[in-house]
Amino acid sequence: MSAQSDPANSGADRTEAVPGAAPAPVVRGRSRGRVWAVRALLTLATLLTIVSVLAVFANRQVLDANHWSDTSGALLQNTAVRTQLANYLVSQLYANVNVSGELETALPPRLKPLAGPVAGGLRNLAEKAAYTLLGEPHVQAAWKGAMRISAREFIDIVEGNSRLVLLNGSAVYVDLRPIAVDLAQQLGLPSSVVQSIPADAGRLKVITSRQIKTVQDAVKVVRGMAIIVPAAALLLFALAVYLAEGRRRWALLLVGLDLLIAGFVVIIVRNLAGHAIVNSLVADDSVKPAAQAAWSIGTALLSDIAQSVIIIGLAVLLAAVLAGPTRPAVALRRAAAPWFRDRPSTTYGVILAVLLLIVLWGPIPATRMPIPVLIMVALVWLGTAALRRQTAEEFPNAEIGDTFAAFRARAGRARPSRRRRSGAPMPPMAGGSGWPWGAVANDRLSRLERLAELRASGALTEDEFAAEKASVLARRDDEL
Repeated sequence: MSAQSDPANSGADRTEAVPGAAPAPVVRGRSRGRVWAVRALLTLATLLTIVSVLAVFANRQVLDANHWSDTSGALLQNTAVRTQLANYLVSQLYANVNVSGELETALPPRLKPLAGPVAGGLRNLAEKAAYTLLGEPHVQAAWKGAMRISAREFIDIVEGNSRLVLLNGSAVYVDLRPIAVDLAQQLGLPSSVVQSIPADAGRLKVITSRQIKTVQDAVKVVRGMAIIVPAAALLLFALAVYLAEGRRRWALLLVGLDLLIAGFVVIIVRNLAGHAIVNSLVADDSVKPAAQAAWSIGTALLSDIAQSVIIIGLAVLLAAVLAGPTRPAVALRRAAAPWFRDRPSTTYGVILAVLLLIVLWGPIPATRMPIPVLIMVALVWLGTAALRRQTAEEFPNAEIGDTFAAFRARAGRARPSRRRRSGAPMPPMAGGSGWPWGAVANDRLSRLERLAELRASGALTEDEFAAEKASVLARRDDEL
């Protein structure tokens, strides 16, 4: 998977010179077996991450009555789904009740021939009325309540806690008859029509008794996978980083890339599977929008979990980059080193404040659940501690303000060259024509003294000091 991106393709590691950092120790070559073990662990951990996303989604979506109720409420709020449900309710009403016959009985003798046309026209009116009725708050609350009850009954059955249902060998239904009765009353149909609606009208079957045993076994597997598989993926990632001795930063970088790959794979598979399932199960084009909406809403949690994995992968990538040899990363570590060393309470306080703001913002579902938040806090705390140790080893003499002083020194060195490019005249020599030799000597001396101060404070390394000193001494007088 991402193992091909590992730069350590040979048996020996190569160390990089990091400006401003302590020299890295020479790392002995690793065996090819360890290299392939790291690659295999990363690949297997990525596959387990994909499986764990699906397992966590199935566990929360199917085996959580409250979440199932919320999802059902979101379905009813969708226009396409509500339209199809309204048509279904009206069809159930007309299929179970002889509306034309009931109207003929209720009408006067002279108007009885109009019972058929009135019943047909009333059907179109009923569909519009049903759509409006399903949008009412009390109906949506009743819908969510019915879904919650059915979900709890389903969970009790598949977990073996509903002996009565198992002994009776019955099935789980969603009972929509109360909504059909309410619809008939709002249409002004005679009470005889309302009373003649059968008890099983509008019942949606969720699961049959023949499927219970299979579902029970599947639920046990899902319950276990939702806990074991994520833990196994995390352990494999950690083991891969541990075995990549001498190249652990690159291994951490690959872990972040693998998490990104796993999250995007789940999102892509969700989109492709949605189109395939809807097209295979729904033949009527008029129903496909509702089916597609049902799939999108029903699998929204899957997308949320995948996005959480992607964000975690980005955080891991950022941590790997901050610990790397790039010039911005080194400069940032140099600037943070005195704060990490001298003001640890301030450092951890700022980091916890940022985490608190992220939790209050809640960009992903994981930030709204206690256990993921605690895991995030622990990982950030460990990462900060590791970064403190690294900066203490790299910049033991760094002081607050050194980075800004070095920046000002570099900016000062850049001003003469900009002045020469702009054509501005150089200052005249006092007391005659020519160049101010005394001022030039003083300027060279001041620059060398400043470089010595920056080296003593830790803002410049020995190599940087030597390079800058040689540059100052090699410059011509007109360049100063």
